[in-house]
Amino acid sequence: MLAIWGWKTGKGLESFFVASRRAGPILAGLAGSAAGLSAFVFVGGPGLFATVGIASLWLIASAPLTGTLQCLAVGEPILRHIRSRPALTIPGLIAARWGEGWPRGISASILLLGSLATLAVQIKALAILGNTLLPFPGWALAAGVITLTLAYAATGGMQPGLPIEALQGLIMSIIALLLSAIALTRAEGLASATTILGELRPELLDPMASGHGGSYLSLFLLFAVGTCAQPHYLQKFLMLKDRKSLRLLPAVSTAALLTILSIWVGFGLAGGALAARGALHFENADALAPALLRSLENPALLIAALIAILAAVMSTSATLLNLVAAAFSIDFPAAFGRGSAPVKLTQARLATLFAAAVAGSLALASGKGVIRLGILGWGLLTAGFLPVMVLGMRRSEISRKAAIAALLGGPSVYFLLEICQSRGFLLKSEPGLSGAAIGFILLTLWKPAGPEEKAEE
Repeated sequence: MLAIWGWKTGKGLESFFVASRRAGPILAGLAGSAAGLSAFVFVGGPGLFATVGIASLWLIASAPLTGTLQCLAVGEPILRHIRSRPALTIPGLIAARWGEGWPRGISASILLLGSLATLAVQIKALAILGNTLLPFPGWALAAGVITLTLAYAATGGMQPGLPIEALQGLIMSIIALLLSAIALTRAEGLASATTILGELRPELLDPMASGHGGSYLSLFLLFAVGTCAQPHYLQKFLMLKDRKSLRLLPAVSTAALLTILSIWVGFGLAGGALAARGALHFENADALAPALLRSLENPALLIAALIAILAAVMSTSATLLNLVAAAFSIDFPAAFGRGSAPVKLTQARLATLFAAAVAGSLALASGKGVIRLGILGWGLLTAGFLPVMVLGMRRSEISRKAAIAALLGGPSVYFLLEICQSRGFLLKSEPGLSGAAIGFILLTLWKPAGPEEKAEE
């Protein structure tokens, strides 16, 4: 039904990529939270909590401020720019600010790599859940869910996708609160779980992670400011019908974020306490959430959990597929001088299918866990987009050359640091933050645009 509706309603590129720009604050807030909080939260988060303890909360401690920060830092500039120069994509917005060619091409490449890594997180999490909870291979579950998502993502794009994501966000919120409460009850309450960890695993109650707190403080900053650079969040601002929506949007997105993130704390604390006293066993961090669900021995709760996780995966996957499809069908052709050729919906639909195939291959080939893959994608997008979106969109004197330098410099530093760390060089700098810092430096130190370059922009 969704595929048929999507095929009938998806009549143009504006409908397919930005849902005809008719979103209000409730629709955009719920959909944005659903797209932003994926299997990374439902599978990776609880496992990280049970592994490193409350230090893991540094990753989500900024959630109460996220909605307000996004609207102030990037929402208002985005709406101001698209009012005069409408754009269907984030690279298109960057091109409208600094011209076609390199700005659009580089930003589309960053978006492509970061989005594919984040999409691979969803597929890998589904495979883990299938292997742990269901009587058939996990890859079959992943393939089935992605196929269902493609049914409406490749036919109608965000026209059906936006309201579906909003509904999925509401479902995720309700079920996350329910499961968190039940999991803590299974561990005999919040106080009991905390007491058990204090007695048996006191290191899990150390907010500085036994001397490694600096790393988690870096992750706090990465996820706090990085929300202003994630295209699956930023895309929702392109869909808003007017600037008045920014007034209510922070309240809606904050409420949705906090309720969904309760699963991180509830499952992580309960799972850690049960594991500490030998009542729960799991092979690795990613397996904690499935193991805890299985231990509840309640089919109804298992079904509810699967619904919530599938909602998280499908909402994030649909948005990411749409972003990658836009990069292939709109941004790259425009960057390479073929922007005058009309883009057909058939191209966008085929690009959506191709994106799913590439992300699936990445998920199967990667040996990294869900939480690590999620951090990799988030860090790359932060290094690439944070400087130009937060500073570049606000300051008219920033030149085209400065923007290109920041778009190239930030990700280059990010990849260099990631390679060094993967080879055993224990650098204390967080790659995503370090890349973003270099981008900000390049934007601010590069000489301001002269009259000729301003005219070109």
